[in-house]
Amino acid sequence: MKIVNFSERFLDDIAEIEKQSFVNPWTKEMLLDSAKNTAVKFKVLIENKTVAGYYIISTAADETEVLDIAVDLKFRRRSFGQAMLTDIKKESANKQSGVIFLEVRQSNNAAINLYKSFGFKEIGVRKKYYKNEDALVLRFIKRKESAL
Repeated sequence: MKIVNFSERFLDDIAEIEKQSFVNPWTKEMLLDSAKNTAVKFKVLIENKTVAGYYIISTAADETEVLDIAVDLKFRRRSFGQAMLTDIKKESANKQSGVIFLEVRQSNNAAINLYKSFGFKEIGVRKKYYKNEDALVLRFIKRKESAL
């Protein structure tokens, strides 16, 4: 498994994962626009030369927002989500960001449990964020290193 920067050669596979993962998937055009945005980091998880997942984050000031994250159905329950969250934390730290935000469908218990296991806490609800469902807003705050 490796996590690499987005390349257009991954676009079709990412669009398929997007369709299988979300009720309102991002279009190929939206994905490409994100890749061109200099404020965005778009990374792809590769397993055995196959796109297994991806994430898109945006960092401004000291806050990072997870805009999109998904793992292909065939690769779920194999720690790939954990690997991407670890990489997101690393990318966030590289930008001196101490806070990470994300929204997750209220019914997505597997994702919620994963995020909470990584130290994310529920801080709010966005009513009707999705067509027929609310979104939970989760936040991770990096602990300050204590001075010795």
